[in-house]
Amino acid sequence: MQLVESLVAAIVREDGDALVMHVGEKPAVMTGRGPVQLSSGPLTLAAMADLLRELLPPEAQQPLDEFGAVESDLPPTGAGGAERYTVVAARGGDDIWIELRRQRVLPFDLPAQSSAHGSVDAPSAPAPMPSRASRSEDRAPAESSATVLPLARSFVKPDGRRVTASPRLAGLDRLLRLAAARGAETLYLFSQARPSIRVDGEIGILDAEPVLGASDVDALLLEALPDPREDKADGTEWIVDIPEVGRVRCVSFRDHRGPGGVFRMIPVRAISAEQLGLSREIQGLCAEPEGLVLVAGPRSSGKSTLMAAFVDVINRTRSDHVIALESRIKVVHESRSSLVSQREVRGDTDALLAAVRAALRENPDVLVIEDLRAPEVVVEALEAAGSGHLVIGGLAAHSATTALERIVDQMAPERRSAVQALLAESLRGVVSQVLLRKTGGGRVAARELLLSSASVSQLIAEGKIAQVPLAMESGRRVGMVPLTDALVAFVQSGAVDVREAWRKAADRPALLKALKREGIDTSFAERLA
Repeated sequence: MQLVESLVAAIVREDGDALVMHVGEKPAVMTGRGPVQLSSGPLTLAAMADLLRELLPPEAQQPLDEFGAVESDLPPTGAGGAERYTVVAARGGDDIWIELRRQRVLPFDLPAQSSAHGSVDAPSAPAPMPSRASRSEDRAPAESSATVLPLARSFVKPDGRRVTASPRLAGLDRLLRLAAARGAETLYLFSQARPSIRVDGEIGILDAEPVLGASDVDALLLEALPDPREDKADGTEWIVDIPEVGRVRCVSFRDHRGPGGVFRMIPVRAISAEQLGLSREIQGLCAEPEGLVLVAGPRSSGKSTLMAAFVDVINRTRSDHVIALESRIKVVHESRSSLVSQREVRGDTDALLAAVRAALRENPDVLVIEDLRAPEVVVEALEAAGSGHLVIGGLAAHSATTALERIVDQMAPERRSAVQALLAESLRGVVSQVLLRKTGGGRVAARELLLSSASVSQLIAEGKIAQVPLAMESGRRVGMVPLTDALVAFVQSGAVDVREAWRKAADRPALLKALKREGIDTSFAERLA
């Protein structure tokens, strides 16, 4: 009991929402200002096993062994006062994850708390629980057309403890919780194959799981469908909320082997700029009153996460009207200092163009467009940026220079001069990002930053975008960062292997030259040439 008291006291001391403990990682209290680590060393498997025995009552051990995850209320503690604390645990093989969640007490909750030990409410479907990454309250966006379905039910013990289990949904529920406990971003189910997960961008097979037949996959998909009577046609898409996992976007399909499904874990709170390690100069782009900010990167490079962090910064630091147009709402932003409205826009270019024009009629201060995928949308964004709006737009490109080239090159020849002039006038900055595998596991983002300057604007206006990298080299003194600099820094620190940096470099000759200048061995590149 002394250990439980100390863990609760740590959450209260840091004014946190949860304490997260995971094998191989340092325990951390999740707070509004980011995670606060409680020790200098990572937790061992033996230590986590001891914590499970200390935190979970005997009746919670069986559901944990059977389903791979469990939720249980802690008894009241002196350190926690009137507040309730819930233990959420997941175990898969040698991987154990424990989260101690704080249920904050609001003033109008106090009478109910005072009588909580006198009676127990009837079992009911729990509110959607936050994901491991977010630790925050989740709410379905009003504009989303997807259906949200709670999968699990809570069984309430006579002593008030709650143990979550769902025999009917044990199969898919267990697999998703196992995937979440291993830090996966996606779970894949294929007929005639074992389930697979994607962790840090890499796909791996869950070797301990059996091979799934077509009927097995069909049964798992039926568990998750909002209405089991619906047709599981190719491309059917829906959303479910799962305790201890969070929001999951589900897509069914059928290939040459039979039915299948892809289940993507969706964080429900934006990762903050501080957690992402965004520099002061990058965060400064969020303070621009007007103009165009581009977020670039190749596929699966974290552009959406970065744009969500930008919206979070604006939401916390400005009192503005923000409209975000997204193909899928991945992170829900609750209005804080700003008024944030998110809209899902699906379909062709005409649908996106109509949504942009409709949003501009609502007089937003900030307009976020997830994908500037068509010339007509780019022109609308440039005109909005030039007329007093701050426009943040995403673009698939490997560098800041190629992002600018893409904007101009997709225009008809007779319009390019006008677009170059608009771009030169309205551009405030370009952040280009690539994700790299860390040597110790996990991933890290290398970011290139191009800021607007007189020389950059002149080069864009004159159509000499190919010379922008030279202006970036000389712009280091004002905070510009070429991607090569970011890659070299990670290699020098030991965070990233030199081969991984070379693999993700947009300009490999420039990277090799910079590495040699720093005395780093680049002989591997000669062998690959």
